[in-house]
Amino acid sequence: MKQIKLTKKQELVLNYIKEYTAEHGFPPAVREIAKGVGLNSPSSVHSHIKRLERDGFIKKTNSKFRTLEVVGVNEFKTDDTKAIPLKLYRNISFKDKKETFDFPVSRIPKNVETFAYKINDDLEEINKEDIIIIVKPKIFEKNDTLLLFKDSSYTKYVIKDKKDIIPEEYTIIGKIIEVVKQY
Repeated sequence: MKQIKLTKKQELVLNYIKEYTAEHGFPPAVREIAKGVGLNSPSSVHSHIKRLERDGFIKKTNSKFRTLEVVGVNEFKTDDTKAIPLKLYRNISFKDKKETFDFPVSRIPKNVETFAYKINDDLEEINKEDIIIIVKPKIFEKNDTLLLFKDSSYTKYVIKDKKDIIPEEYTIIGKIIEVVKQY
C-alpha cells in the first residue's frame, strides 16, 4: 500500500479536526478550522478537506450537521469524549422526526432528560442554525437559563432567585446547558 504524504497545512487541518472532534464530540465547522489553523479563507480549508477526503483520512457522513468524520483511529479521543446521539427536536410538539445530534457523553448531566433542540428564528446570541442542548431537571436553580415558548415565539429567561415565578402563559422547553454553533 502506498504511503500518502501530507503537506504541513493538510496535517495541521487533519490534526485540528481530530483534536476538536475528541474535545467536543462532533467535528468543527469550516470556519472554525480556518480560525484554528490560521487560514483566512474557507475555500482553502475546503480544498484541504477535499484532499484529506480523497486520500481517505476523513469522510463525509450523512448527518445534516457537521458532516466530517475521522477515518481510522483518532489518537486524541479518550473514553470520556465519546459521543451519544441525542434526539433533535425542531418544534414545541416534540414529534420524533428520527433526527439526532451527537454530543459528548461527558458533558451530559446524569439522571436528567437531555435532548437537542433547534429553533426556527434567531434569538439572543442563538442563530436559527444553532443547536441548543437542553435538560429537564426537576427543579430550576438561580442563574439557570431557560428556553421558553409563547405564541409561536421563543425567549431566553434567566432565573434571578429561587422566588422567580415564570408566567403561566409560557411553556418551559427546558434549561439551556450549551449552544452548539453551526457555521
